[in-house]
Parts: sequence; C-alpha cells; structure tokens
Amino acid sequence: MIILIVFLSLHAFTAVFAAASDSEMTREEDYFQPSLEISHSAYSAMVVETGRMSSLYEKNTQVRQNISAASKIMTALIACERLPLDTQITISRAAAESETDQTPADGVVLENGDQYALEYLLLRLLFYDSDAAAIAIAEQISNNEDVFVELMNSRAASLGLNHTFFLNVTGAPVYDHIPDEPMTDAAPLVDQADSRLLQYTTMSDFSRLATLAYQDSNFARLVRKDSEYLIIDGQRLVSMQNQISSIWTFSEQRIHGAFYSARNGSASMAAFGRFNDIDVVITTAGGQPGSRISDLLAILNACEENYIIDTLVEAGARFTGDQEQTTDGETFGLVFRRTVYYVRPVDDSFLESTIRYVSFGPHNRPIQRNMTVGQVTFQLKDGTTIVVDVGPDRQILSDITIIDHTLNQMQNNPNLTLLLFSVFACLILMMLWQVAKHSFHIVKLVRLIYLEKRLR
Repeated sequence: MIILIVFLSLHAFTAVFAAASDSEMTREEDYFQPSLEISHSAYSAMVVETGRMSSLYEKNTQVRQNISAASKIMTALIACERLPLDTQITISRAAAESETDQTPADGVVLENGDQYALEYLLLRLLFYDSDAAAIAIAEQISNNEDVFVELMNSRAASLGLNHTFFLNVTGAPVYDHIPDEPMTDAAPLVDQADSRLLQYTTMSDFSRLATLAYQDSNFARLVRKDSEYLIIDGQRLVSMQNQISSIWTFSEQRIHGAFYSARNGSASMAAFGRFNDIDVVITTAGGQPGSRISDLLAILNACEENYIIDTLVEAGARFTGDQEQTTDGETFGLVFRRTVYYVRPVDDSFLESTIRYVSFGPHNRPIQRNMTVGQVTFQLKDGTTIVVDVGPDRQILSDITIIDHTLNQMQNNPNLTLLLFSVFACLILMMLWQVAKHSFHIVKLVRLIYLEKRLR
C-alpha cells in the first residue's frame, strides 16, 4: 500500500508537466477531415471504419479523461487472451464487497467463496458493467488487482495506447486530490489544468482499444450477445440481458454488439456495427446515461447518411500512369492485380490528385501475367495511403530458345497466330481424312481375305 501511495505521488508530480502538453495535443497528421455535425450528449466520441482504421467522425478525441468502459474492456480482453472460458473462478471477499451498491440484474449475488465460470463473469461484466466480475477476473489472473493493473498498462503499451494509464479494473476515477469545484456536465471526469486525474485515457486510445479487442474471437462473440441463458452451479438457469440490448432492435441490427458503462453520472460506450457495407466501431464518453440509445443512433445515422464504400481500382483494369520494359528494351503495359475498395464521403471522391508508382525492376525475361512488377500508392485526404499491386498486361517469354522466340512472336502478332492455327487445323483434318481413307481400305481387304478363306 505504501508503495502504491509513493507511486501515485510521483505520478501526480510528473502529470503536472504532462498536462500542459496534453492540453495542446492535436492529431498526429494535420489532414483534412470531413465536417460532420452530430447532436448527442457525449463529451467525446469517435467512429472508426475497421477496414483501414480510418476515422469517420471525431469529437474531443485527444482530451485526457476517465473512461470507465476502457478499464472493463481491457480486463475482458486480457481474460479472453489468457484463460479458457470454462475456467472456474473463486469470488474473493474484495470482489463480493465491491458489488454491495450494485443490484444484480440477473438475480445472482456474488458471495465470498462462490465459484463461477469465466464465461459467466465476462457476460456479467459486459452485460451489467460488473465491478465484482472485473475484480474476480483480475485476481484469478494475477492474484491481486494491483499486479493485474500492471499487466493492463503493459498490454496498453503493446497496443499503442500511448495516452492511457490504468490504476484499477473497475474504471473508478482516481485523483491526486479532491477538486474544490464540482464536476461540470460540460466536461465530466476530464483532466484539468491541475492534473488531478491519475487514471486516464483519450477517446482516440479508447476507440483503438475497442477496435483491437473486437478482433479477439472470444471477446467478439460475447460482446455480440444481446441476451443469454446460462446454467450455473450445475442446476440454476440464469437469464441475462445486455443493459442496452434495445440498441439491436432500434438500430435495425446495424449495431450487432455493444458495451455500456456508467459511473458518477457519466456514460461511456463501445458499439460495433455495419452500415452501407462498412464495418465500424462507435465509441462515446461523458454522455448522459438516459441518452445512451439516442446518442448511438444519432451517430450511426449521421455516418450512414454521409459515407459510402466505393471502388478505387478494379482487378485487370489498366494503369495508364506508367509503363515498364524488360532489360532488353521491350515495353509492356500495367494492370491492377486486385479490386480495392475504400470508404469516402458521399459528396467527395476524397482522393488526392497525385499518385506515386514504384517499380520493382529491372525486369528480366520471361515476364508472366501473375507477376507483381510494381506498386501504385493512392492517398486519401485524411492522410490514409492505399497501396495496390500492379502486374504486366501480357506475357513476355524468354528469347533463349527458338520455340520461346516463336511463341513470343506469335503473341505479338495475333493475325499471324490465327493463320498458323488455321493451317495447323487444316493439316490435322487432312491427316485424319487420310487415316480414315486408308482404314476403310484395310477393312475391305480384311473382309475379302476372310471370305476367300471361307470359300476354300
């Protein structure tokens, strides 16, 4: 405990210097971002399309704040990565006491010494934002919460969450001192100039965490459930329902997974959905709990109305921006090797006018159609780069042998090739006619010999 107090004191001291730089934090790349005004109660929000991890909507994404859902999602992700879902977990006294102020929505009261499967505790965490489930999972993996928090911070660093620091698994805010002025609705649980907030993340980091967590198959399967029936203790049937399960219906299944957390009157959410064939992750923080459904729907509808998926290039289409040649000087054209799609605003191609071609040459014979001879780089207005492989528009065979040279000449002269094939076909027909003619004579001869033998 003493070590933790000293650590927090040192962290608070360094945070004073970090606060100034964080308050001026901007996007790493100052690229154009489409203006999208959406009315919702959340202090910060972000929408990311998962195909290229590009942002479709941002609001206060770089402000340091406490987002309780981040702690819970990180806890669930680590559990999914490290333990089988049928792992039996014993509830400790600390875990049981943490839920005394929370009414169990499924009717199950976690008591000291009880044992439950990890799957049930994860559903309890994801469905009901359960502190007890989070603590029990942390203690199962690391014996105590403090050691597990170190694991959370290590995992955050490995995921590239550079503006995130955890101090607990429940998402409860931690301050270096209690602020004199009350928290305002305009900026709930947000780090201020006096750097009082010690457990923090940013909306940008939270969105990245949710997106990467969804790539874990167990986490994705659990968070996609809107309800579940489980048998616990070998005999009790427990009915569970996600506390924002109505979003499945209200969104007309465009949202197919969600986690909601509320603390100190501040709501944070991560929702996973699809519209216009675009897979997205929607994250919010600092919203009003009573507006959680309307907030998600407002953001979802606005993005659906303003973004589409479009074809950037088609497989086999010619790239006219450059051409290649073999080392002996024969030129050939270029075609795209695969079809590539990208997400763009409905009223903007969202492409920069300049493209860049990089050759993989020099190119020696033979040149095959399935070869990749270079790459074309496109750039979107938000700074996203898309690299597309290109190949030759025709085969160029080797000049080493007479046969290769002949085949190459035939490929370059389609009229000559047609003539040669026609002559070859005629020769084949003449040969077949001669074979049939001589075969007929042979059959007649055999029959005459047979009749002569019978007459004798």
